[in-house]
Amino acid sequence: MNPSHGREGTNLLRRTLLKATAGTAWLAVSTGGTVRAAAVPAAHAAHPVVRTASGRVRGVSQGGVNRFLGIPYAQDIGGRNRFARPQPVKPWQGVRDAFRYADSCPQQDTGVVGPTPVSPAFQTPSYVHVGDNCLALNVWTPTDTRHSHPVMVWLHGGGWVSGSGSCAIYDGERLAGGHDVTVVTLNHRLGASGLTDLSRVLGGDFADASNLGIRDIVAALEWVRDNIAAFGGDPDRVTIFGESGGGWKVSTMLGVPAAKGLFHRAVIESGPLTRFLQPGQADDVARKVLRALDVTPDTAEKLHTISTKDVIRAEARVLADSPMSMQVPGFPSSFWPVLDGDFIRANVFDPRAVPSSLDVPLLIGQNGTEFTLFMLGDKAAYTLDAAQLERRVAHLFGDNAALDILHTYRRDFPDYDPSSLWFRIFSDYGMGVLSSHIMDLRAVPGAAPVYAYRFDWQSPILAGKLYSPHTIEIPFVFDNVVTQAGGVMTGGGREAATLAQTVASAWATFARTGVPRAEGLPDWPAFSSADRASMHIDTVSRIGPYMDQDMLELFHAKLWKQAGLA
Repeated sequence: MNPSHGREGTNLLRRTLLKATAGTAWLAVSTGGTVRAAAVPAAHAAHPVVRTASGRVRGVSQGGVNRFLGIPYAQDIGGRNRFARPQPVKPWQGVRDAFRYADSCPQQDTGVVGPTPVSPAFQTPSYVHVGDNCLALNVWTPTDTRHSHPVMVWLHGGGWVSGSGSCAIYDGERLAGGHDVTVVTLNHRLGASGLTDLSRVLGGDFADASNLGIRDIVAALEWVRDNIAAFGGDPDRVTIFGESGGGWKVSTMLGVPAAKGLFHRAVIESGPLTRFLQPGQADDVARKVLRALDVTPDTAEKLHTISTKDVIRAEARVLADSPMSMQVPGFPSSFWPVLDGDFIRANVFDPRAVPSSLDVPLLIGQNGTEFTLFMLGDKAAYTLDAAQLERRVAHLFGDNAALDILHTYRRDFPDYDPSSLWFRIFSDYGMGVLSSHIMDLRAVPGAAPVYAYRFDWQSPILAGKLYSPHTIEIPFVFDNVVTQAGGVMTGGGREAATLAQTVASAWATFARTGVPRAEGLPDWPAFSSADRASMHIDTVSRIGPYMDQDMLELFHAKLWKQAGLA
């Protein structure tokens, strides 16, 4: 559910992105008013060469970090690979330059929520386009290889339909160099390319065409297992972490048998997912895609020759017919992983946590007012008075429940104004309940520990009206507050930079040891259903319940009813 890579604000970061996101010196060329990029290796930079299973790659070494961009972990997805499992990379001769990001995987220009005030931070360099040569990953690793480093593999946001591992805010240099970890970001198939399940509707050549984007992630993790030691990473200490749609992907990987052993810790940031599509639901989506492509079972061979643009157009038609609901954002809709009986066999957190998830230490949480980023069209929500807040809460939950809700939230958040209270309430309802559901299912005897957090720091951008929005923790986790992209989201400043050091250190320590700790934070207790202890992260952090128990029960009942579940 990340903001789109929309055109709004593109120019704000373009010059900085040309310099900062490729690990090389970039030459900005103006052609008819458009800034283009041409890769020019920095004259003073070393160029380390690493041998992978497919061949040697040459990166760039700067500031104590080696950077390798656009390394393929599977073949391109054109032609007969369009709806096939990720195919092994063909070995190459000589040394392959890894100075530039690969294509982003096929997706529409507009993401899940459209342009937002933080969208410029999610821009990619101008040379990055959408295309078929997209199954690639990027590595940042300390130049000091006297010991191996914990590996942190980032799964990008954007729901299941947009995003890229090459967004500016995901640059891994500061996290790797400042916190002694190896960082990996990656691309995988999305939307109609990655989550159209043709296995039952068509069969034949497409009998394996289910959960292709998830299979891509597994292939990337297999690449990490087989190759990351050559870059200085420890293949036995791999953490997968992701935000929003990336959190959905982390949740999903915990339920994929083929991924077992490929990672050892997991972090779900603002992306709780509990259920997958049923086969019949996925078949309905597949038929819609085929109709949009004008393909029938008798003409299925046409799928081997369709273009990227054909797939994107078909995806747009399907999504227009069945958009994701903001009322139940963690439940299946349209392009979504499916219970195919083989690759994914059971819902990951419904009715219980699948056994494959239980021995993986889990860090999970969300931001204070997630939905401030999703409700920008509701301008009145950002200027509520007390009476307007009361009417909204009563309309959503009923008059009787509204009294208890307002009393609880005014008691627990006395410094919040009416608008921030509304967004806190709705964020607890729309996301906090799902996160809490996962925590409770995972915090069982004999399971690895669960650590919970709420990121409550409030951004000053947009005159402070976003409070603690969806995505705001990302520049802190990557320690990128002081970068141009981080400044777009946080406004920069010493206070935010100090907190970023703390948060990135906690995440890196979790990757290293399985326990999140950092100077500047109180001791972080494991979550239990008895006390629901969570870290509330701010300039002064504290331990407290993830959310009020009575509110959790009230919101859970309503959300499950809204989703059509018992």
